[in-house]
Amino acid sequence: MRVVRARTPDELAAEAARVVAAVLRENPRSALALPAGKTPLGLYAELVRRSRLGALDLEEARIFNLDEYCGLPAADGSSFAALLHRHFIEPMGLGTGRVRLLDGAAADLEAECRSYERAIAACGGIDLCVLGVGVNGHIAFNEPGADFSLRTHVAELALSTRAAFAAARPGRPVPTHGLTLGVQNILEARRVLLLIASPDKQAAAAALYRGVADTVWPVTCLTTHPDTTVIELYAPS
Repeated sequence: MRVVRARTPDELAAEAARVVAAVLRENPRSALALPAGKTPLGLYAELVRRSRLGALDLEEARIFNLDEYCGLPAADGSSFAALLHRHFIEPMGLGTGRVRLLDGAAADLEAECRSYERAIAACGGIDLCVLGVGVNGHIAFNEPGADFSLRTHVAELALSTRAAFAAARPGRPVPTHGLTLGVQNILEARRVLLLIASPDKQAAAAALYRGVADTVWPVTCLTTHPDTTVIELYAPS
């Protein structure tokens, strides 16, 4: 595991963009699994900036997402799909034929999980999985206690995850479940990039740095991955 400590949010975004760019230089047709939420927004802005300068090309890349709230269609502004379209897919001008996002409004959620697995397999697997981490150590919607052997599945959301949704979207009904890549999918990615950008994630980071895989802290599954880079926003005391 390689750990990079960034001094500013801009430095974190630049370091993360360098990792993404290196993967794309090696294989322009790379399959990228991308997160939503606040943490990756700086990365997405930096990738868009580099693309507009001609320094980065995602024309051939395939885009997946990590997770989605059950019951929210992509057109819902609160969905993760909407966030990715708003901050990354549309500004990058990516063709829909190379984008496959989880459909939280699918009539048959289990069938959607199977379809997603087939789409990933058709690309030859995920080349780079970009992750954030929750306060409770969750990655994607793999909450504490998650079975590390699971693949794409329907997950029950922890109370803290529901509370975060409610705080960010007052007055909205709060989803109780989400679709998510499983830990097994994440561990099968050829490379993993973990972004830790806020001080309330320090307990999760400390669990990871102890170096012992523990289902209480799902992020610790990365201790067994052979090519993980962690970029942490570090403010010395």
